Amino acid sequence: MVDRPKGVKSGRELKMMFSSIAKSYDRMNHIMSLGADIRWRKRAAMECVDGYVNPRVLDAATGTGDLALAIAKEARSRGGSADILGLDFNEDMLNVAKEKIARSGFQIELVVGNTQSMNLDGSSFDVVTTGFALRNFDNLKSFVEESYRVLRPGGRIVFLDVARPDVALSRLFQFYYFKIVPVIVVGTRYSPEAYQYLFNSLWIFDKNNALELVKRAGFRNANIKNLSLGAAFMIVATKPRKKAKR
Repeated sequence: MVDRPKGVKSGRELKMMFSSIAKSYDRMNHIMSLGADIRWRKRAAMECVDGYVNPRVLDAATGTGDLALAIAKEARSRGGSADILGLDFNEDMLNVAKEKIARSGFQIELVVGNTQSMNLDGSSFDVVTTGFALRNFDNLKSFVEESYRVLRPGGRIVFLDVARPDVALSRLFQFYYFKIVPVIVVGTRYSPEAYQYLFNSLWIFDKNNALELVKRAGFRNANIKNLSLGAAFMIVATKPRKKAKR
């Protein structure tokens, strides 16, 4: 078993790629998912705040901040609030996030940092989440273990990402991504190379391997929740209240 997704770019290559597409990233997410990414983030946000009134949340690889904002909105809709820290290694993506957060009126802290070696105190968050980033970590095992470390006992992870859908949707999925999306990409500032990489990464990403890494890190009640016939999924798990024997 490998500790990271196959075919993933190096951290330096990813940083350059995301800098090149920061301003068009949100638009292409909506196009590539037919707008379903908004609904998927809503589902992840619900998982993040469920059972909490004022959770302390780490949004790792926050990117342009859409998941962090979805969590803030979900908490407010339930009469509470969320104390959110968004962490990302790419300043260009964070600059886009800063602009959106400023317009939103929410208070969300954004920090430049390495999600696979976090300069954060242990046992300091109720929830650790990430949206559409698992397949891009060059060391997925380290990210999972760091998530375990910074979570408080009893806290949970909510990892949202996309992957190859279930068989019933596979042919339609391939047709859309191979035939339709490339035509759309030509009319945007989204680089074809970045699009191709992101598509390939979701096509070969093994969500079951990711789930196994979560279990090996010591999480309990770990499971995959498929969304849209498996076109997207969440890995949800909890950190034991007492240290588990490995």
